[in-house]
Amino acid sequence: MAKAISSAETVKAKRTERYGAGEAARWREIAQVERMLRPRWPLTDVQRAAFRSRFSDAQCDELGVRAKSGQVFREGLEWAARIQKTLEGPHEGLRYSEDRFTWLLECLLALAKERALYKSAQGSPGAARCLGEHARAASLETREYLLGMLAELAGGVEAEVDALARAQGTVSDDGELAASLRALSLLAQDWLRREGEVDRALVASAGLTDAHAQTAWRSADELDRAASDVARAASDGVEAASDGAEAASDGDAKGEGEAAEMGKRDAAALVRAEGRLLREMAVAMRSFAEARRRNRSIRKLVLGPGTRGVLKPRKAQASEPEASAPELEAQASEPEETPAAPSAPDQGSPYHGAMNGHLAM
Repeated sequence: MAKAISSAETVKAKRTERYGAGEAARWREIAQVERMLRPRWPLTDVQRAAFRSRFSDAQCDELGVRAKSGQVFREGLEWAARIQKTLEGPHEGLRYSEDRFTWLLECLLALAKERALYKSAQGSPGAARCLGEHARAASLETREYLLGMLAELAGGVEAEVDALARAQGTVSDDGELAASLRALSLLAQDWLRREGEVDRALVASAGLTDAHAQTAWRSADELDRAASDVARAASDGVEAASDGAEAASDGDAKGEGEAAEMGKRDAAALVRAEGRLLREMAVAMRSFAEARRRNRSIRKLVLGPGTRGVLKPRKAQASEPEASAPELEAQASEPEETPAAPSAPDQGSPYHGAMNGHLAM
């Protein structure tokens, strides 16, 4: 029995070491996208719902299952840098809005986080824990920014200062932080609903918008979801360790089979996030190609090995010569396949942490 337990612990140690490097890489992926999002004006819930409504969940699933999430993410990040550079300079003829670009970045961030959570479900609770810590840091940043605007609006008016103090609350734990964010969001909405000319002038001067109030509320929701993910990952880790000991004792691969089953739990969310990013990349590609016909200084967005087989028109694919052996070998060396998932039915200012935590896109 002691030998069986020792074997299970060895398997667990090797798995932890293997996932450790991957977690660090996925953490960097999330940080890269958030750096691009941070200075951007946040989207409102209406804008976000409008962009999401252009493609159904089933349409996103159909694309996501055909590609590899790691390659899609890397190419999406490269495209984001190119788009950002283009939008920052002269881009006459390009009909691709700043808001649509912000949505593409949100889709890119969602994919990065779903990749981390998928790995967490495969037996790496540290990924969920890191995401939870990151959600808290981003939520604190969101809270600080909104507090600054509301303090400017309150000025020295005693009733307004008292209202802000009540809404501010405390942040000693994630539950209190979420409550503070929701209270501040409600106070911001109260200011936005005021119809007096003086109040409206103050709101305009402070730069407060619906998007800021919605961002605070969403941050609170993401904190709650992150806490749930951490608890689930910890519970799954305990179950996996128990199954691993039983597997070693029984002399079979039951523990590994359980780990594989755990990974399937988040497969659908990962596939959908990947497919939604691919759909948005196709929108950007068409806009840039159309703009280039009118303005040759605008460069096209070029498909890479991770997106060519999914986004390239079928007619163009048929006329293209077969890939060279080195390219095929490079694709074959990519170990990280996007898991297959069943299609689901269609369901109908600085950024400051609007997408922290686990989002279901």
